[in-house]
Amino acid sequence: MLDPRAKWIWINSDPQKCEYAFFSDKFNFYGERATFTVAAETDYILYVNGRLASFGQFAGYPFEKYFDEIDITYLCKQGVNSVELTVRYEGVSCATHIDDGAGVIFSLDIDGKNILYSRENTLGGYDNRYVQHAPRRISPQLGHTSDMACGKAIADNQCVEVSKTYNIKPRPVKKTVKGEFIEGKPLSIEGHKIFDLGREECGYVSLKIKTSAPATVKVAYGEHIADGCVRYIIDNRDFSVNFETDGGTREFTQYFLRVAARYLEVFAPDDAEILSIGVIPYLYPQIEKPFPLDGLDKRIYDTCMRTLRLCMNNHYEDCPWREQAMYVLDSRNQMLCGYYAFEDTSFQRANLVFISKGVRPDGLLELTYPAKNTPAIPFFSVMYPVAVYEYVKYTGDKSILDEVMPTMLGIMNKMKGRIDARGLIPDLEAPYWNFHEWSDGNNGVRRPDETGEITHLILNCAFVYSAVRFKKLCAMSGVEFDVDTDAIKAGISEEFFNPDEGIFSTSTSRRGSYSQLGNAFALLIGLGDWRTLEAVKNDKRLTPATLSMLGYVYDAIIAGDPDHKKYILADIRKKYGYMLDCGATSFWETIIGEADFGRAGSLCHGWSAMPLYYYNILK
Repeated sequence: MLDPRAKWIWINSDPQKCEYAFFSDKFNFYGERATFTVAAETDYILYVNGRLASFGQFAGYPFEKYFDEIDITYLCKQGVNSVELTVRYEGVSCATHIDDGAGVIFSLDIDGKNILYSRENTLGGYDNRYVQHAPRRISPQLGHTSDMACGKAIADNQCVEVSKTYNIKPRPVKKTVKGEFIEGKPLSIEGHKIFDLGREECGYVSLKIKTSAPATVKVAYGEHIADGCVRYIIDNRDFSVNFETDGGTREFTQYFLRVAARYLEVFAPDDAEILSIGVIPYLYPQIEKPFPLDGLDKRIYDTCMRTLRLCMNNHYEDCPWREQAMYVLDSRNQMLCGYYAFEDTSFQRANLVFISKGVRPDGLLELTYPAKNTPAIPFFSVMYPVAVYEYVKYTGDKSILDEVMPTMLGIMNKMKGRIDARGLIPDLEAPYWNFHEWSDGNNGVRRPDETGEITHLILNCAFVYSAVRFKKLCAMSGVEFDVDTDAIKAGISEEFFNPDEGIFSTSTSRRGSYSQLGNAFALLIGLGDWRTLEAVKNDKRLTPATLSMLGYVYDAIIAGDPDHKKYILADIRKKYGYMLDCGATSFWETIIGEADFGRAGSLCHGWSAMPLYYYNILK
């Protein structure tokens, strides 16, 4: 635990973006156990006697931080030992962390007795092994990259105390676990130094290079070489990291930047000799449950499993390459698969509790966690109680309700309060993003000719779907919540149902336009008829559901079609077999692949692992 005397400190009173601080000290060890406890803004790397001890801060909220308690006994020797701590202050809010100012707090215990702790007379300085004060953005979601240099780190100045919360809790999830170094194999592509890792990997770039003179070596990372090279500049994104060498043979490992990639491309002087390049993989520790399959089904299942593993880090991630962000709907898919894929369910619980803390002033959830002032998605907020309900269903753990009930109640009351005279919930005003999925009419983008109030089928169906489950959670907790779901269903039928066709329109602004997801949701809340089910299965007029939302389509078919297994397995084999035929080693964000989203489509996306769940429930 942190020593109660420890203070939040920094090396100066005016930190700048992308500032790297260094702290070092010595201690005598003659005991049995040494423990170093640390919390940092934005991230840290700890060395003991020159050996890596730990890295990777769990990002918190301004009102709540998290510490790592690290057993460093195995790195200690009898007598004098050294401890070195590098802390990176990024200085920007993005989809994965909130800028709350620079700072670090730490203490060292030996056999339960404090030996040192952070305070104003702690010595610190700049760590010039990293490029100082040179922010270079990866993407809006990921913030800045971290470039390395060949300078020195010296702690020779007294620190200052900084203001930050002392509500500091233990890291809520386990640390990721190191795998064997994966060295890239050079490819023969003229004019390019490209190295193939063999499959999608997540971890940290390690480079050993020899140059005849000082140089800046750039390493770009990507999931494909569709252009004959690594596509690393995409609009306002830059998927690369620089290593500044002073000449000769130099080794770098960049632990401040977690990357996902299949390929690495090196930009260096022509006479540079790349002695080694690759990725040190780190994955969240899980025990995988075996599941007997063969042929194509086994290939799909195993690739789903790998996709899930790659998208678990400090929390669930949508895609480890482009964003590394946690969203409610992405996470819900990953959680549902995880109940069947893995022995442990503590990761689901920790993520649900962490999401519950990301509440906006109006009661709905932010877009990602931790983040603030985001273009939040009402549909995702509405589905949060569904994810909690599924957790309780699969684990039997009702204790979570005490922690997350206030957030769920705030969401549901907020949406209930927006029900209008029609019995429906109109789209929310700015800054909310009225998104449902990446398909025509459901992505929240209005056409230039669309004005006035708009109401979407999916949001209203989802609210009913969630309310039914939320009421069951309330009954378990003794909490009062009531809403007339029958009146909402009547409003949905009146506003959206086409009685001649037996299908539901997408929105009030798109009458005569239909989506597979919207009609599936209508079926899931008991609306529609046999024609609706048939349309969800076969009607080409319905905009197809994307990979992220296929689960709701499959659930609707399971509920209404006795021959559902044949349809669902055939659909999975077609879509996922196609990705495998295209060389996928993890499953894509959408079926379009890398060419989607302006050539920024992710080839590893957690929400696309859903076949794993359906193989289990359809067995």
